Order: sequence, then C-alpha cells, then structure tokens
Amino acid sequence: MSSYKKFLADAYQSGVHEGFVGGMGLGVVMLVMFCGYALSVWFGAKMIMEKGYSAGAVVNVFVAVLNASM
Repeated sequence: MSSYKKFLADAYQSGVHEGFVGGMGLGVVMLVMFCGYALSVWFGAKMIMEKGYSAGAVVNVFVAVLNASM
C-alpha cells in the first residue's frame, strides 16, 4: 500500500507539471495569435488614416492574417 501511494504521488506531480507546461504552451500560442490580430487591426487603421487605404483592402489583409495564424 505504501509503495502504491509513493508511485501515486510521483504520478500526481508529473501530471501537475505536464498540465502547467501544456497550459503555458497554449497561452504563448494564443498570445502570439492575438498579438498578430491586434497588430493587423492597428496597422490597418493607421493605413486608413494616413495613406487613405479603403476599408475593403484592410479587411482583406486582416482576413489573410487570420488565415495565416491558423
């Protein structure tokens, strides 16, 4: 019984570590993806205001960024 409890504690610690690493990995991926979205929206707005781009062209680029991030 004590041997089982020891191995169970080791498995629990391994599971906690695996969950933490998996969560951090997913968090980093989502951070990069949403930063790409934010960058494309910011730059699109900048191009509309400063260069006179049309909203349709900016939306096309934004959809391209969405597809590329997938």
